[in-house]
Amino acid sequence: MRKIVAEYETTIAQMIEDEQHRTLSSQKALHAVTLEKEAALADLNSVERSLSDLFRRYESTKSNLDGFKKNEEVLKKCAQDYLARIKQEEQRYQTLKIHTEEKLNKANEEIATVRAKASSENMALTASLRKELMKNESLEQALQQKNQEIEELTKICDELIAKMGKSD
Repeated sequence: MRKIVAEYETTIAQMIEDEQHRTLSSQKALHAVTLEKEAALADLNSVERSLSDLFRRYESTKSNLDGFKKNEEVLKKCAQDYLARIKQEEQRYQTLKIHTEEKLNKANEEIATVRAKASSENMALTASLRKELMKNESLEQALQQKNQEIEELTKICDELIAKMGKSD
């Protein structure tokens, strides 16, 4: 019976030792699984943070894109307004250009008419001046001739007076 009890005790000791081995092995496995779980949780948190950052960037990019689309629409509208305004100004410019050319042509015609009139008046005045100069010259010649005649008559009168004065 002692032998059986001794074997029973060795078996129990063996079972306790096996149980302690299994417990230690389970604790090691539990510890490894716990570490794995913590690593997985850390990875999960990291992935969640990354996903959260990505979502925030996505939302930011989405709002920026919406802003860009609105700006594009506004800029397109402005560009169309400017094109319409440019067309209006171009039409106005063409109208003003035609009007100005007409006025310029009319002014050139008036200038040509005035120049022709001035030229003809100038020619008439030049002819009139020449006529007056010729008339003045002929009057001066006539005056010189009359002065000579007066001198000759004065000489004749003086001679006659001198002859008359000698005969008296």
